[in-house]
Amino acid sequence: MARTNALDDLLNSIQKTWHDREQPLAPPAGCRKLNKGNPSNLSDQFSKKYDKGAASSASNPWKVKALMVYPLKSCAGVELDTAEVGHSGLKYDRQFTFAQQVTGLPSLEGKVKSQWTFITLRQFPRLARVEVELWVPDPKAPGYDEDGEWVKSGGCIVARFPFSPDTELSLAGIRNYGSILAAKWRGNPEPMVEFRIPFDPKKDRITNNGYRKEPVKIFDDVPVALNMGGEINEETMSKLKYTLGVSNPLTLFRIDPGAPRSVLHNVPKKGDVGFQMSIGMQDAHPVQIQNLASIHDVSSRVPPRFRPLNILRYRPNIIFIGPPAFDEDNWKKARFGSLTLDISCRTTRCKLPNVDPLTGIADRNEPGTTMRKYRVIDKGSKSACLGMQVTPLEEGFMSVGDKVEVLARGEHHFIE
Repeated sequence: MARTNALDDLLNSIQKTWHDREQPLAPPAGCRKLNKGNPSNLSDQFSKKYDKGAASSASNPWKVKALMVYPLKSCAGVELDTAEVGHSGLKYDRQFTFAQQVTGLPSLEGKVKSQWTFITLRQFPRLARVEVELWVPDPKAPGYDEDGEWVKSGGCIVARFPFSPDTELSLAGIRNYGSILAAKWRGNPEPMVEFRIPFDPKKDRITNNGYRKEPVKIFDDVPVALNMGGEINEETMSKLKYTLGVSNPLTLFRIDPGAPRSVLHNVPKKGDVGFQMSIGMQDAHPVQIQNLASIHDVSSRVPPRFRPLNILRYRPNIIFIGPPAFDEDNWKKARFGSLTLDISCRTTRCKLPNVDPLTGIADRNEPGTTMRKYRVIDKGSKSACLGMQVTPLEEGFMSVGDKVEVLARGEHHFIE
């Protein structure tokens, strides 16, 4: 009995310690959170009223349903009510990516080559469990100072990820068990670890924190970007690697604002539109749009245990409602609110949508297998297609509820 009481006392003490340690940090001084509050505009995304679309009319126009940005590539998204749109995409979208250092086999001369290579949900599905908040400077926010740490950097990203390692029953194991209990008692599934990174760091911070400009491999592209790994302390990075399952060295890159990546395929030419299409850390194009009715169609065909499919599996920026399923397949140009968009090509799909965005668990087959049965529709690709890749032809703002109008239709032919 004495040993039981002692263990209870120890667990209570550990629970109190972790309760104190795991309280969220104070909001970034001088900033306000940009994330949309509850309820989400996608809270009713599974409603049957979105199963079927109809022709757009004055009494029933097609509309923007929701807006999403993903500041940290492959991590959880940030929902907005209004988004600033530039030629290279929605502001804040996919400006950062995690990358691991991959080492090749030695050459005949004994030289070993290593390269930073971006990581995504394809290889590390638990990236979906990294929660993201956007904080932007606001003179009305507490602690606002033009020379403040976060104000000078154009705001910051607050990221949190679950960390509960499996350890044997030792003092460390008991401490971990206590942290899990503490989290559950507070209504959280797992203890969370938080870190913050400046959105647009200035020269003094770049120098003080030892940023380096280094090449990072993104598919066949190797841009020189800012290695910001120094912003995340060693202990936090180790926990992140454990959570994600990364064994190689891990770091964080930001696209160099002065050197965006050019897009040359499946987009209008610079001579035709007056500017060079460019992106940050996106896979290939500035913006992705999704018709909710199209997601419902796929959802109706997958095995029952996968229904309903969350549209966030497909990581769209702009979600719209109104058109029948797959009506968007032959759009060439459209107006969303006041902005004209070039509908550049269809979105070819890999295994990334097989990851459940809420659990970070990947399925080997679905919904990819179902999609390949009827959505291999582009003569330029052998992959299933769902959604469209878009290039903004104008800059400005887009809001939930904006009207969607198709300006031109035609054929698409994906170019690798």
